[in-house]
Amino acid sequence: MAPVHVFVMYPRKATFDMKYYLATHMPLVKKHWTQYGLTKYTVTQYEDPESPYSVGCVLEFDSMDSYKKAGAGPEKDEVFGDIPNFSNEKPTLFAGEVTGTS
Repeated sequence: MAPVHVFVMYPRKATFDMKYYLATHMPLVKKHWTQYGLTKYTVTQYEDPESPYSVGCVLEFDSMDSYKKAGAGPEKDEVFGDIPNFSNEKPTLFAGEVTGTS
């Protein structure tokens, strides 16, 4: 099975508390979703004012099935319920299987 990258993108117009996101939210994500196959995450801050997004996170799961299980598990309520603690907008999410890498 190919790994899956889930892109979690926060709009530029959103308020965003990066300190909380890195210190509290992402450890919460890791705590709950590692059991479903989350293998790593990366967080990027986009400085380009023309970008529609200010922050992006890439979650890597070991398979699409693992990602779907994480999103359907009982922990999702706590993970998604934490968003108002660091942003006033919900993120855009999209996922796909990795088809090439170097």
